[in-house]
Amino acid sequence: MLLQAGDLQKHAAELPDHPSSVPEQREVMISLRNCSLSFGTVQVLNNVSLDIYKNEFVSILGPSGCGKSTLLRLMLELLKPDEGGEVTYVSDKPSIGIVFQKPVLMPWLSAIQNIELTLGMGDNRNLPKPARREKAEDALRLVGLQDFRNHYPHQLSGGMQQRVAIARALAADPAILLMDEPFGALDELTREKLNFELLHLWENPNSSLSSIVMVTHSIQESVIMSDRVVMMSPRPAKVEDLIPVPLPRPREVGMEEHPSYHLTVKELRKRVKHQ
Repeated sequence: MLLQAGDLQKHAAELPDHPSSVPEQREVMISLRNCSLSFGTVQVLNNVSLDIYKNEFVSILGPSGCGKSTLLRLMLELLKPDEGGEVTYVSDKPSIGIVFQKPVLMPWLSAIQNIELTLGMGDNRNLPKPARREKAEDALRLVGLQDFRNHYPHQLSGGMQQRVAIARALAADPAILLMDEPFGALDELTREKLNFELLHLWENPNSSLSSIVMVTHSIQESVIMSDRVVMMSPRPAKVEDLIPVPLPRPREVGMEEHPSYHLTVKELRKRVKHQ
């Protein structure tokens, strides 16, 4: 089945609904309205408006240095938009986890101690020590590293270190996970493996995790992972387009053979080329 670029929306409508695409279930988790941001005389973001919905995976694509990471920091409230911009959340502000491009593990702490350290902060700071240990054990089990709990970062591969970083973020039971090029420094095989591990964690019905927003430079990764891809323009960045990814879920290895995968990758490449 060969599809032309103009058939993308039509083909998406023919696929079964994913929860994030059903209108009555599209509860907004984070809403950005008219968000601009400047550092001194340098404008980084230009009037960005974007909604992140419950039960969806969103990837952010754009040129290097355009402000993708800055956008995540706005969502996390590490930065505030210029006057006139607004970042709002669902009625009860959801807990938000963050995973950076590098694992940022404390080298003098073991894998489980790195997770426990984070659980001693924020909303979990009053957790008794045994409860923190239990949550850290559960998080390591989720990412398949329960047998490496006492290993130090230098004893773990790059992919294993990033799994610890993901476990650290998940241990606090976030409703939203923000990821800033989490797999960018990994080799292709490890990256693909962690892509699908992350998807399986998100799709787990027992998980508290509702929505994921991931910055990436990989068109293929954004398509295989996401429900929507946010295309950012060059700096000062604005939302240039929102591209739906009409692939059924759950996503599995071999999904690259689906006709909609090739069509969406082709469409994104065309848009990136014309930026």
